[in-house]
Amino acid sequence: MNITFLNPSFLWGLPVVSIPILIHLLSRRRPITSPFSSVRFIKLASTTVVRKFKLKQLILLILRSLILLLLTLLFARPVVRRMPLFAQVEGVSRSSVILIDNSYSMGYMKEGESRFALAKKVARRILKMAKRGDRAAIFLISDEVKPLVSYLSDDRQILRQRLDESSLSFRPTHLLPGVSQAYKILQESSSPNREIILITDLAINGWPGIDGKSIKEFDPDVKFIIIDLNSGLLSNVAVSGADCRRLTLGETSQISAKIRNYSKEDISRLFVSVFLKPQGSFQIGRESGEKIGQGFMELKAGRETTKDFFYDFPEEGTYLGKVEVQEDSLPCDDRFYFKTEASEKIRVLLIDGDPGISSFSSETFYLTLGLSPTTSEVSNIQSPLSVKVVTLDEFPREKLDDFSVIFLANVGKVTSSLTAGLMSFVREGGGVVFSLGDNVNAHEYNLALGNLLPAQLMEVKEKSKGEKKFNTINFQDFTHPILKVFAQGKEGDLTRASFYQYFPTQVKPWAKVVLGLEGDMPLLVEGELSYPGAGRVFLFTSTLDRDWNNLPAKPVFLPLIQQMVSYLALSTLREGSGRSFLVGQDISYELGPGKLPPSVEIIDPRGKKFSMIPVQNRDFSGVEFGPVEMPGIYQLSYIRDRKWNNRYLAVNLNIESDESNLDKMATKEIRKLFPAAPIKIIDDLTNLEKEILQLLYGKEISKNLTFLLVGFLFLEVFLANPREKKGNL
Repeated sequence: MNITFLNPSFLWGLPVVSIPILIHLLSRRRPITSPFSSVRFIKLASTTVVRKFKLKQLILLILRSLILLLLTLLFARPVVRRMPLFAQVEGVSRSSVILIDNSYSMGYMKEGESRFALAKKVARRILKMAKRGDRAAIFLISDEVKPLVSYLSDDRQILRQRLDESSLSFRPTHLLPGVSQAYKILQESSSPNREIILITDLAINGWPGIDGKSIKEFDPDVKFIIIDLNSGLLSNVAVSGADCRRLTLGETSQISAKIRNYSKEDISRLFVSVFLKPQGSFQIGRESGEKIGQGFMELKAGRETTKDFFYDFPEEGTYLGKVEVQEDSLPCDDRFYFKTEASEKIRVLLIDGDPGISSFSSETFYLTLGLSPTTSEVSNIQSPLSVKVVTLDEFPREKLDDFSVIFLANVGKVTSSLTAGLMSFVREGGGVVFSLGDNVNAHEYNLALGNLLPAQLMEVKEKSKGEKKFNTINFQDFTHPILKVFAQGKEGDLTRASFYQYFPTQVKPWAKVVLGLEGDMPLLVEGELSYPGAGRVFLFTSTLDRDWNNLPAKPVFLPLIQQMVSYLALSTLREGSGRSFLVGQDISYELGPGKLPPSVEIIDPRGKKFSMIPVQNRDFSGVEFGPVEMPGIYQLSYIRDRKWNNRYLAVNLNIESDESNLDKMATKEIRKLFPAAPIKIIDDLTNLEKEILQLLYGKEISKNLTFLLVGFLFLEVFLANPREKKGNL
C-alpha cells in the first residue's frame, strides 16, 4: 500500500503546520521572581491545577497543528493505493484489451442467465467506465481467438455494437493464444497505462501451458485483471459417448450410453433417453426420432458410468441417433449424436490375388470356408456373414458401401483404383485386412499403400542353412478384443501353428502388434488412420492359406478369422467414445469412387445451407469444409447418377477436453503462473466499477479527512473555550 496525491503542489503548504508551535514558543515568558511571605500552602494547592493546564495547552497545540496538516492534505487530495504495481499515470489515456471467454462452459445457466450473457454485461460496464481518449480492443477466446475489435479503438459505438453481436461458442477453452494476442496488441500502445481484462469462469481446463514464460510478448508493466464469474462449487453431468454395434437383423443391438459426473457428489436417478430415426425419414431441425429406450442411472462423484440399451432394428439401413440426459445448468453437453448401421448380414469382400481353377485351389478358399461355410462347396452351415469373392479386375465394379470388411489375399498388382477405393473405404469407417504371399512386392506395397499399412514391408529373406525350418507364435496380446476368446485356451492354442515364410516388417509408431513370432517378428499388426471416423486396418505378414503356414489347418483359424471380422465390422462406431467429428474440426468427407458431383449442399443442425465444390486427389475424393461450429447432425446432399443422395454425419462437443469440468483454477495457482505480473482477481460484481477504479487509480480519502478535520475543530473549540462551572449559593 502507498499514498499519492492528485494535487501534490499543495504539499508546499506543509510548513504552516509549524505555526501553532512557533506561536507557542514565542508566547512563553519567563516569570519574574519576587520575594514574598510564606506561601507554602498556596503552592501546594496550585500544583495540581498547573499540571492540568499544561496538559490542556499541549493537547490544543497538537490539535491546531493537526488541523493545519489536514487542511493542507485536503487541498493536495491524497489517494491510497492497495496495489502500487497497478498505479496509473494521471492525465494519460488508458489502453485496454478485453478478453471474453466464450467457451461452452460459459453457457452455464444461473437464475435464467448464462455466464456468457453476464460476461457481456460486465464488458459493457467496463466500456462505460472509459474516459475520453481511452482505447480498447475486444476478443472472444475459446480454443481459438476471435476478434470483435482487433485494434485499440476509442470508438465506443463500434465497441458496444461488436460486443452485442457476439455469441457463445461450442468450443473448449485454451487461454494461451488469447492472452498472447492481448500482450502483442498492447505492445503497439505508447501509453504507460495498459491492462488486460479477462472475463472468464476460471475453468481449470483452460490454463495448462499458459504462464509468463510461455508468452513471448509478456510485459511485466501490463496490468492483468481477471474478473471471476465462477461462484461456488458447481455440479454438472455430460454425455461423453454412445457406443452402438452394427449387428445383423434378427439380433438384438446394444447401445451403450456413457455418462460422466463432474460433480463432487454422487447423483442418483439421473434420467437417460435414447432416440433413433432411419436416415430416410430424418429431417434437419426434427432430430428427436423415436425414443427406443429410457431409464435411470446412479452416478458416482467424478466417475464415468455406462448404461446399456437394447433394440431390434426393424429393417436394414443407416440410423441417426441421440443419447440425452435430463437437462441441467449446462445444457449443451447433455446430449450426444451418433450414426449406426443395421444390415441383414455382415458383408465381407474377398479380393483373391491368386484365383485357382477351382475354389479349392484359390487363395481365398480357407477364408471363404472360415467366414461363411454356407458359400463353400463342402458345407451347408448357415452363417451371419455374407461373403463375396472377386478378382482384382472385378474389384472396380463393386460398390464398397455395401461391405463392412475387405480382405486382400496375396494381391500382387496394386492399381490406382484399388488404392483409391481402399483409402475411401477406410476413411468412411470400413475395415481392411491385408494378407501377404508370393505375389506381393514389398516396394510396390510401401509406395502405393504406405498411408494404409500399419507397418513397412521388407523383402522376404531366404532361410539359411541350419536355420529353423519354421517359426511359431510367442507373443499374444490377450487384452485385444480378437484374442480374448483365446486367453483361457478354450478356443485352441495359437502357438501350435507353424509359419514357414513371412514378410519382415518395421511397425509404424501409431500401430500396435497383436500377434508376434519368435525373434520379435510381427505377425498381425493393427493400425487406424488419424482421420475422424476412419476404420481399422490389419496386416497379416504371412498367407491366409497353407502356402506359407499351416494355420488354416488348425482349429484356431476359424475363431481367429471370425473374431477379426467381428472386431472390424461390429466394433464401436467412430461416432462413439469421442471418435466422432468434433466441434472445431475441419471435415473431410469421402464421397467414394466415381465421378464427383459438381457441388454438394451442406445443411447444418440449425438448417443453414451452404455449398462446397468436391475435390479429388491421389488419396481423397470428396468434400472438405469447416471448421464446424455446432454439435448435431449435418446433411450432405448431392446429385450423382441422376438421383439425389443424402449423407449424414454426427458432430459432437469435445468432451475429452474436460470443458464440462466446472472446477475453477485456484487464485494462488494463477499467481504462480505470472509471478512477475501485477495481477488482480475480482469476484465481486456488485461494486465492479468502484473496484477497478480503486485498483487503477486508488481510493481518494479526502472525505475521510474532512470528517476528521471537523471532529478536530469541534474538539479544539471545546477545549479552548470551556464553560465555567456555576457554584452553589
